[in-house]
Amino acid sequence: MTPTNWIYFDTSPTTWWLLNHLALGAVSFWVIRRQQALPDWVFLLAIGAITGLMRLPVFLYNLPLNPDESQLLAQGLTLAYDPILYRSVDPTTSGPCNSFLLTFLYLLGFKLDFHLTHVLSWALTFASLVLIYQSLKRLQLRLYAQLALLPAVAFVSFGQDEDYLHYYSESLSIVFLSLNVYLMSCWHQQKKIRLFELTVFGISTALIVLCKIQALPLAFVLGVGCLFFIYTLHKQQFFVYASVLTLGVLGVWGAWLAHMWSYGVLEDFYFYYIKANALLKKNFVANSPKSPLRLLLMFPLIIYTNGKGIEYFFLPILLLGAGFLSFVFFKRKHWKTLIIKHYFWTIVVAYVVMVIITVIRTGSFYPHHFTYFILPCCLLAGLFLSSLPTQWNWIILLTQGIYFSHLFIGTITKKGINKYPTFISEMEELSPVGRTILKYAKPGEYLVVWGWDCQYYVETQMPQGVNENHSVRSAMEHSLQDVYLQRYVRDMTRTKPAIFVDAITTETLWMEDPDKYGHQNYPALAKEISTHYTLKATVNGVRIYARNSKTTL
Repeated sequence: MTPTNWIYFDTSPTTWWLLNHLALGAVSFWVIRRQQALPDWVFLLAIGAITGLMRLPVFLYNLPLNPDESQLLAQGLTLAYDPILYRSVDPTTSGPCNSFLLTFLYLLGFKLDFHLTHVLSWALTFASLVLIYQSLKRLQLRLYAQLALLPAVAFVSFGQDEDYLHYYSESLSIVFLSLNVYLMSCWHQQKKIRLFELTVFGISTALIVLCKIQALPLAFVLGVGCLFFIYTLHKQQFFVYASVLTLGVLGVWGAWLAHMWSYGVLEDFYFYYIKANALLKKNFVANSPKSPLRLLLMFPLIIYTNGKGIEYFFLPILLLGAGFLSFVFFKRKHWKTLIIKHYFWTIVVAYVVMVIITVIRTGSFYPHHFTYFILPCCLLAGLFLSSLPTQWNWIILLTQGIYFSHLFIGTITKKGINKYPTFISEMEELSPVGRTILKYAKPGEYLVVWGWDCQYYVETQMPQGVNENHSVRSAMEHSLQDVYLQRYVRDMTRTKPAIFVDAITTETLWMEDPDKYGHQNYPALAKEISTHYTLKATVNGVRIYARNSKTTL
């Protein structure tokens, strides 16, 4: 049980922040000042403790940080009752792996609440950092491996924006991407590829796309890079090694597609995960600039205006990059040395370019999309540091310095430095709507929420009775709306949920007009509710309907 009864955080835990700043500062100064890397176990234990302790206020905060988090929790809970994807759950842009991971934890006995997802978000992020660190070590960057990780550690530790703290759907795909880069760094070091490693690479590549469809271009870049490694290191056995890689990918996807086909949802998988997501920008991001060139030119401004703190991570790396380019330009000898081992870094640069293209392609510019930059930027930081004079090492502390200034300013101005005080979480863990729902149903029964308030599934521990748990694609006008709405009503007919909640209010995300988006405006859905449900209560504009007892048979 989370120990909320003996530890609390208010809005200004200054001492807590200061101690962790000092701890990270001590690690940083040791490595820079002494030009000596800490033992691996000491370094990893230190950054694990610092990032974990700084996340403790969030671990204790049992409220949704981001709507995506509630969606994933509801999906994970529902799959525990009906594990067939697209019969019970449509994960939209998030791949099934993110939801199935939560289902697995649920089956192990964990309660699917926000405490769990906040810890899981940190655990996956830390796993990525460990893999990035091991990659840097395999590249023989020694102490620069530790220095290169420091901006990311500072960002993960002291960043306060909910977009980076919740269980975002990119986090698991980043772990698999980091694993693939680690394997490539091993091949770069050992100058050979083991067939077992190649099989793991193929399986990981296949899973990346089942974690996040937008990560497909990034998986593609690493896949092409893998083929280049095979050609470089095992030219005479290229087709044998390429076949092993291909079998790893096809084995996962073949098993997945066969599973979908056996339950009659293969067409749904293609339509809702591939086709519908390909049309997402056209259907829901109509106001974004259309020209890719314009978006590319605006990209630094996009990060600055939408970064919500990640821009502090980029600053030291950009400065080091500028120094690196100028240094290489004037030192031809160093340039020749770099060319000899250029292919790995060419892949890393191509990866950065593909991340930019991927973010531009979505057009939504959600801050957590920028986390795809952490992996390649940490690798490049290691390269820059290893190529520059030692006095440049101090630039790597810039991210920490900015966050320390936030601590100083927040303390002096008394504006507060912690956005997640424990007492707010304890006061609001079960909302008035959640309490009312549980008057007419019990955990384990099906619930349907019309709107974008998936936290009610989590509060009540009731699985979702429809595929689409946040109603955007059914309620808002777009090219596929009719298909989604028909499925929505069909799902309700199949599951006969105990409770239907019309959560459209003036505060609903994207659908803030009850007169326009209320369920009564959709004839098929309105008929289903009027026939089988009775309005029991209205709480803060949210209408709660219970299924008529005679219609439950």
